[in-house]
Amino acid sequence: MIEESGTVLSTEKGFAEVETIRTSSCTACRARHGCGHHAIAQVSASNRMRMKAIDSFDVRVGQRVTVGIPEDTLLQASVWMYFIPLLGLVAGATLPSLWHASSGVSVVLSILGFLSGLWLAKKKSQKEENNPDFYPRILRIETTQGSEIPLIFTP
Repeated sequence: MIEESGTVLSTEKGFAEVETIRTSSCTACRARHGCGHHAIAQVSASNRMRMKAIDSFDVRVGQRVTVGIPEDTLLQASVWMYFIPLLGLVAGATLPSLWHASSGVSVVLSILGFLSGLWLAKKKSQKEENNPDFYPRILRIETTQGSEIPLIFTP
């Protein structure tokens, strides 16, 4: 389960809008100078993210909560968003070589394959839009009571 802490901004029946703050470990990473994620993190002005999460605790606005999403759900979404368009691009580029077509045909078919992959990903996204398995869930309400260390003074 991938977990993140956030604050409840609003609630509605069975759902809560939660704002989390994205953290990046780019400054400690050795590969940050050649990494695309570091470049995007540098350009991105906002590190806040809002999400609609399934609420089974009846949370209130302002509460700190932990939201989570299963790893397999994230993996499945990543396959549809990255692998399927890439597969279309590669298939479109390699298929013309089977009948010895020109490189111009390969370029056009690779673009069409990539766009077809994006279209399939969009259709899958629209199909799963109301599927609760793809929504993050509120896992627990964070409490601050009892987390302080009591000070005991002895003479």
